[in-house]
Amino acid sequence: MDMDLPSQTQLPEDILLQMRIAPVPRYLRSLFSRLPDGISLDLELPPDARQPLPQAARQLIKLGLLSGWIACRASVSAMAPRLCVRRAGHCFVPTPQDFAKGISHVARALLDALLTRTELSDLIERLAFQSSTLASLRALTTSMLQADDVDQALYIMLSGLTSGDALGFNRAILFVFDEATRSFVGAKAIGPIDEAEARRVWEAVELEDKGLDDVIADVEERHIDTRFQQTIQKLSFPAERQPRLHELLCESSGPLVLERGELLALLSQPLDLDLADELIVTLLRPHGTLLGAVVADNRYNGAPISPEQRDYFGLFTDQTALAWENLALLKRVELLAREDTLTGVLSRRELEVRMGIEFARCRRHGRPCSLLILDIDLFKQVNDTQGHAAGDAMLRALGALLCRSLRADDVVGRFGGDEFVVIMPEIGEPQALLVARRLGAAALGEGISISIGGACWPQHVEGPEALFQHADHCLYEVKRQGRTGVAFAQGAISRFDAAVGQR
Repeated sequence: MDMDLPSQTQLPEDILLQMRIAPVPRYLRSLFSRLPDGISLDLELPPDARQPLPQAARQLIKLGLLSGWIACRASVSAMAPRLCVRRAGHCFVPTPQDFAKGISHVARALLDALLTRTELSDLIERLAFQSSTLASLRALTTSMLQADDVDQALYIMLSGLTSGDALGFNRAILFVFDEATRSFVGAKAIGPIDEAEARRVWEAVELEDKGLDDVIADVEERHIDTRFQQTIQKLSFPAERQPRLHELLCESSGPLVLERGELLALLSQPLDLDLADELIVTLLRPHGTLLGAVVADNRYNGAPISPEQRDYFGLFTDQTALAWENLALLKRVELLAREDTLTGVLSRRELEVRMGIEFARCRRHGRPCSLLILDIDLFKQVNDTQGHAAGDAMLRALGALLCRSLRADDVVGRFGGDEFVVIMPEIGEPQALLVARRLGAAALGEGISISIGGACWPQHVEGPEALFQHADHCLYEVKRQGRTGVAFAQGAISRFDAAVGQR
């Protein structure tokens, strides 16, 4: 392990080598990094030392150097190797028996000898905070990775920043970076909007004794929309109009703690938000991709942002950014599997899944269901005479028309080639026929001639599962009798009027 040693360190090369290869437990590194200032370590060696230092002695020297502020000095004036750790007039000299019991025993003895009772209590408190916070953040990160969608995962992140079991900020805000407008847009927020609400929230949390599991449950049940979030969602900050702040955040290796006045001076526009005296801000940019920014403050209890909060804030938001990136990637992959990439409607596989769901729902509740099958008239001629690019453009135009012309509850997918299927739950034949006529007329208005076959349950078939076959037969009948129309039964063809689609 290569380490930057303090300039006052003057250890013999053989001792340095012994020290470098000595294994040191991580928990002791964490412990020693939190010891108070003013500790020094002296090593005395005999001029003709031949035997290596005990393992615990080498580990103690390494811990001293890793802490970054313990001065280590060596002299060659002793009859036998001797280590002495000093602080504020106190001295701890480990004996051979101490070293034989291992580095953990030596560390405990050192703390007892050099730290006051108050300093030991403070050290224990900080380590307990670290242990509890890391456990909570680990549980939150696990919940994020198990979330059903990106929104749920991001709310869990904000809950982790504000939960008393985790980082305990009063409020947390997420700004999403919109690549199209190059702006940070207010997206999600957790926290009270004023002091009265803050008191109510905190009293409820204490009365109900809400822990981390309750916080995650609230997110999963979507009990998360607040007046504070509604305020945040009105905010937008173009990145190019905040160059100083954006540059400062990009150059920072971690979160920045800014005073309110400092932040306002960095912004190029007024901020209609009641800010705390200091805030913590960081960018979310996994693998260099800018996803957004997170802001947190202690507006209502006025507590300063501690170094521990700053460190864990950066640790948690870094993990959040990776989870966000992974979930977004999975969502894109899932969308590609569900969506026909050319037309923007559902793929055949997803369409068949949705057909089964909608048919079962209609049968279970005894409600009607209609289905349309449509295709483009003489589509092969378009490909043969104008080329496949023209055919693809026509398919895209028809897919867009269907998406904007149907209800949110309707299901539309591409069954294959130029054939599309529309499922309309809770619609009977009269309404379905009107929809089909409107679609055909609108398509004609865009220069696309289509034919449609329709079927309704329970009017035309005994069960919803037979809708597709009935509609397919009707589509064939329309084709046989000249195209550019719709039929729900043989011999009953309704022709389209382009003027209807243009009204």
